[in-house]
Amino acid sequence: MSTQPDRRDTPTVVVARTLRPGREAAYDRWLSRVEAVAARAPGFVGLESPPPTPESPDERVVVYRFATPELLGDWLTSQARRRVMDRGQALFVGEPVEQVVALPRVTEPVTAVASFDVLPGRRAAFRDAHAALVTVLTGFPGFLRSELLEPVDGVQDQTVVLFSFASRPDLDRWIASPERQEELAHIRPLLQHPHTLNVVGGFAGWFSAADAAPVRRWKQALVVLAALFPTALTLGLLRQAVLPDLGVVPATFLGNAAGVAILTWLLMPWLTRLLDGWLRR
Repeated sequence: MSTQPDRRDTPTVVVARTLRPGREAAYDRWLSRVEAVAARAPGFVGLESPPPTPESPDERVVVYRFATPELLGDWLTSQARRRVMDRGQALFVGEPVEQVVALPRVTEPVTAVASFDVLPGRRAAFRDAHAALVTVLTGFPGFLRSELLEPVDGVQDQTVVLFSFASRPDLDRWIASPERQEELAHIRPLLQHPHTLNVVGGFAGWFSAADAAPVRRWKQALVVLAALFPTALTLGLLRQAVLPDLGVVPATFLGNAAGVAILTWLLMPWLTRLLDGWLRR
């Protein structure tokens, strides 16, 4: 079985129209209706409508993505689509320009945060074990980078390691791999307690805005790290204080669920509002 990331193309139709002046509000309402109708079609993946450019302020482009070419074809010829298109015909000048293409399926990077209680006097050995682990990871499909964060007296008691992969399937393959189990076998004798693992998915949903420029990936990663590190560290310390005997699987699940909830509904909305000006530059 191949371990390469899924790079199949996503069947896509790009539709461009010229909007009549003064019909912007009506167009927005119509587009919401189009998306609602398309979302009920089998195989619908998503709809995007990028903002008009200064060079073509009246042009409106809509991009539809479907799971297979057959399902895209069914949508394009469906009665439901024809009816909703007819309802918006008066909003536009001339006929639409449609282009069916196959765009590469894009996956968001994912980061795993592992916290370790290293035995006294074994930090140097742990650094060596981490270096050996990174050597193995470098040859693993989808691996992007790893960072080792040493303990800080009075602030951070644990050693924290960040692992970034190109996609969640890549990370899942690593977690289930015999290579990982072999490397963990070398690391376990250096630890006081079993390590904890938190996983945070792609960043795009935290930074997306329909009327704003896209945020650079390195800025996304920096802001997520600023929120992710203290979250993972605090949750790990709380888990050890409150439920020190909790098994690895339930501890990982609870840590993941709590971490994602805190980031999604608390820290990331606050941070992205606070840093919005810098993020959009």
